[in-house]
Amino acid sequence: MARTLIANGHVICVDPARNIFSDGFIAIDGTDIVAVGPTAQMPPANTFDQVIDAGGCLVLPGLINMHQHHWYTLFKGLADGYLLEDWVANFLLPLSRQLGPEAMRVSSAIAAMEMLATGTTCSFNHSVTTTDAERLAASIEPQCELGIRQVYGKELRCKTPGNPDHPLSLEESLAAFEEEYRRWHGAHKGLARFGMVIESNAHWCAAGMSTEDLICRGYDLAKALDLRISTHIASGTFSLEKGFLKYLRETGRTDVRYLMQLGLLDRHWLLIHGIHNTELDLEQMASVGATLVYTPTSEAIRGGGITPAANASRAGINVALGTDGPMVDYSVDMVEQMKACMLMQHVRHLDPTRISAERALEMATINAAKALGLENEIGSLEVGKRADIAVFDLRKPYIGVLHRPLSNFICAGKGSDARVVLVNGEIVYRDGKFTRSSDTDRLSAEAERIGARLIEQAGLSHRFVPAWRS
Repeated sequence: MARTLIANGHVICVDPARNIFSDGFIAIDGTDIVAVGPTAQMPPANTFDQVIDAGGCLVLPGLINMHQHHWYTLFKGLADGYLLEDWVANFLLPLSRQLGPEAMRVSSAIAAMEMLATGTTCSFNHSVTTTDAERLAASIEPQCELGIRQVYGKELRCKTPGNPDHPLSLEESLAAFEEEYRRWHGAHKGLARFGMVIESNAHWCAAGMSTEDLICRGYDLAKALDLRISTHIASGTFSLEKGFLKYLRETGRTDVRYLMQLGLLDRHWLLIHGIHNTELDLEQMASVGATLVYTPTSEAIRGGGITPAANASRAGINVALGTDGPMVDYSVDMVEQMKACMLMQHVRHLDPTRISAERALEMATINAAKALGLENEIGSLEVGKRADIAVFDLRKPYIGVLHRPLSNFICAGKGSDARVVLVNGEIVYRDGKFTRSSDTDRLSAEAERIGARLIEQAGLSHRFVPAWRS
């Protein structure tokens, strides 16, 4: 396999020592990093098959997006003005009913392209639809083909009072899930991994979509397979009529408290959003090692609130960042999320010290790797780890004078400043081109055609009209 040298870059390792090499190198042999250090210690360039000159560039661990819904990319730009509950009822559900394998496959490729082009090398893809074997393959394979790493969170659903048309009983759903796990976990040289989605929040339980038996049996299977479980919690509007307070009043417990009462909450859980988490919720999450996934711009665009991410981090919770799907807030740029994380936490606390640029980067790299149980493989630039690396060009007028390159980049740069992206030691994106595909223009045109057709079928064509407001 190829030996690759990244030379002359500003290398931020996010390793345990938090090493930074202002003029540094990374040596790669096949899929793995074999050396990292200052340029003075760099091996001879002629001993490598290829050399990437990272002069004027920031070299980071590949960014990890901990909350993505890939097919949302077909419907960007159409959800302005919706509160979360209205967005779900009037936008998400009508569109999800239109999806077929073709839409899942094309949107998966487009999602992978957008992530790679902004420096993301891994995502947790949280399924919100019912996926059979064909739709599952259509969701996973295109991303593997483009070379991005993905943990696919397959939904666990079955026939319930709120989901009477589901074709499978709980026993059958558990068996089908395990069969797909065997097929996909570790496939494509480890680029594909499996996770589980169990919607355990009060909204889903009240609607009869999830049951206590489903949650408990699903947890048992995920624990036996050592899989991460993703669930949306404590989000939505602060409303007595249709939002978070409605269900809190009806049940008398928070979503975190429910999982604690069931005896299930532990390190396997990825708790998404958590806007309305209480201090007791945070203490309980910290005590069992659960992860909080913070999606700052998603929460902001729906007017939902600001997650207590800084307090969670201070309480000892592993906090990671995600974007949500791009028909929520339209972007999966993880650089944007790092900046928004800093700004929104400072506004929440009226304190500009709550989240530093360095802490935000940890949330988008090593913390996310820990959340996935992959911290020994990815999330930092260390010898022996997979070479998942993003090289960003700092020579942009809007990034400016580089006194503290990381702060400059997070606060003034963009994900689209990605110049070279490697996954498993392979260059998969370079200077605007995807090395595994020359068909990107056709894919983009096809995605636009499919998206427009499905919007018409869902009866949502009125969303194409701009809504000027006085």
